[in-house]
Amino acid sequence: MPDLKLNLPVILIILVIIAAVAYVFYKIHYTKKKGIETDAIITAIEDEDLSTDASYTYYVRYSMNGQTVEAKLSNPGFGKGREVGAQIRIKYLPEKPKIVVWVR
Repeated sequence: MPDLKLNLPVILIILVIIAAVAYVFYKIHYTKKKGIETDAIITAIEDEDLSTDASYTYYVRYSMNGQTVEAKLSNPGFGKGREVGAQIRIKYLPEKPKIVVWVR
């Protein structure tokens, strides 16, 4: 039988990573379901790694109650092809306006 004490730190790290990923997916799902839908403009695109579409980070600007909000998309999901200045549909939560998700 393998020594569980040696593997315990690795197991704990894996469990923490799984919990963090689950939380991110839950927040995206919750925002898509309960959020307020509006238009946003892509203001910046950062390309972390040219080899994969998932490496793009999109920043958007939208209006909430007459105020301009700058935010990072939680689920870019549309990869290459979008440009700065493009209009997209997003959802946000009024209590957390910096958490925005792209609406397909």
